[in-house]
Amino acid sequence: MSALDRALVGVAVAVSPAAHRAARREQWLADVRDAHELDLSPTALAFGAFTTALFHRRAGHRSTWGDTMTALPTPVRSAPHTIRTIPVLIALAVLSYVVSVGVLALLQRYNGLPEARLVFDMVGIGLAVVPGAAVATSVLLVSDVARRRRVLGAVAVFAITAVWWAITNGSLNVPVYAPVQVGVIAAGLLAVWLVVLHRPGWTYSLLLLPVVAAILVFPLTEAANGTGIPYSVMALVSWIAQLVPFLVAVVGAVVASRFSTDAPAVVEAHGEALVDKTV
Repeated sequence: MSALDRALVGVAVAVSPAAHRAARREQWLADVRDAHELDLSPTALAFGAFTTALFHRRAGHRSTWGDTMTALPTPVRSAPHTIRTIPVLIALAVLSYVVSVGVLALLQRYNGLPEARLVFDMVGIGLAVVPGAAVATSVLLVSDVARRRRVLGAVAVFAITAVWWAITNGSLNVPVYAPVQVGVIAAGLLAVWLVVLHRPGWTYSLLLLPVVAAILVFPLTEAANGTGIPYSVMALVSWIAQLVPFLVAVVGAVVASRFSTDAPAVVEAHGEALVDKTV
């Protein structure tokens, strides 16, 4: 068990209701410790404990993980994070982008002032770095994928994020039609997801969707720029429009995951229940 896994479980226990802390500490530490016996990622289970503690603080019944948890009865190989943690991380990425865009719009009156440069760079962290970190973490938490493949995928996400951050802060000028830049970045993130999950070949056609979405949305922002609305509002519309290709990429990832199952899930029978699911 790594220090990160132990810290995640510790935080999960700390935010749990007091009456459940002792049981959860013992059960969750045991599950994370023995995760490899079920071919699961210990870090994924630790994140699962964390999200369970956040979203089921007052639950009197068992949901993803129960009050008495040791393992799964006739388990489909999965972990708690496959239900909650990855969607939460993607939602965090979108929220970070939206909040940053709002702050950026409010700061437009100070655009060009040397004193405001640092503030604009800090906003860029919310536009690119936080979403990139959330996507990279999601890649690391994918189930039933070799660790090397997940790590290489996360590295690729960070590389794409670095390019996107450089574009947003103006330090990198790519001689490509602006909407295509955004679409290619979004498609690149989707491509990493498809490669890590080893999706079928037809799913790679979905990479065109973010690029097409970016090209279709761009004329709308250009039309808004010609209406005489305040510059801060135009900036807000423009940045929100750039979110569309990323949302389309998320939809593409969901489609590729839901409609490209390579084989039915393997259910293993056990002589005795590994998790008590009774109330």
